[in-house]
Amino acid sequence: MIKLDNIFAGYGDKMVLHNINVAIDISKITVIMGPNGCGKTTLLKTIMGLITPKSGTIKFNDIPISPSPQNWIKHSVFMIGQGGRVFPKMSVRENIEIATHFWNNRNEFEKRLDEVLEHFPDLRDRLSDNAGNLSGGQQQMVALARGLINKPKLLLLDEPSIVLSPKLIKDTFEKIYNINKKSGTGFVIVEHNLKTLLPLTHNAIIIESGRIVYDDPSDGKTLNIMINKIF
Repeated sequence: MIKLDNIFAGYGDKMVLHNINVAIDISKITVIMGPNGCGKTTLLKTIMGLITPKSGTIKFNDIPISPSPQNWIKHSVFMIGQGGRVFPKMSVRENIEIATHFWNNRNEFEKRLDEVLEHFPDLRDRLSDNAGNLSGGQQQMVALARGLINKPKLLLLDEPSIVLSPKLIKDTFEKIYNINKKSGTGFVIVEHNLKTLLPLTHNAIIIESGRIVYDDPSDGKTLNIMINKIF
């Protein structure tokens, strides 16, 4: 469980998040939604330690943590930025392997890579290709594979559906659902494409003007009312 208590955060003197109190089950799929500019990405970055909160505490399994990407690695929590960016001039293999730079046992990579590619079989024949030559959907798969190579307990995703076609959006979200179901990896996903994603999630968080206005199961009776009101 990741718990945020009384979090205020922003950029410089501009406060974006106001008194955020939320508990995130790291074994589930949670979607974070809200209007443009409401603070969704800021919340992800604050959790990950890319933005330092002005006040408040963040806890992992009830233990206060000083969030940073380096500290979250110890707890198997990772983030994939907006659109699942890749290094275009590096091969697909190198794009995935770069996430394992801190591993002590390098011999484990091939075994783990084979496990990850079970989720993304289309990448097997593209491992030596430059990632920049792949389609948008394939690049998103590379980004997810890079996130999964470390056997994460939780992955934070920032708008993974950007630049994807409707079919690829559906395929991507179904892969995320199946990964959660098979391996137990949790996901926190900032997303605007709710029609496709929402039925596959367990919990939903709605942010409006930097404040949480909904934090309940995705099938909650009031969720559709809130969505119709805000969007």
